[in-house]
Amino acid sequence: MNWKKFFIAALIFLPLLIAVDVIYDLIFKQLIWKETFAMQNLFFKIAAALIGAYFYATLNNSNPKK
Repeated sequence: MNWKKFFIAALIFLPLLIAVDVIYDLIFKQLIWKETFAMQNLFFKIAAALIGAYFYATLNNSNPKK
């Protein structure tokens, strides 16, 4: 696994997931900042960011030579 890609992707995915949640709250319901940054909500965002970063870091983009 490429650890550098993993950490960079995790640092990119986490704010992206928080931004998507804020946009979703603005569109479909009332935005409550206390609920957005609640521990349970952040736990699942961090877990999703780490899982996404894992898949991104283990993705093999090399082309085999023929």
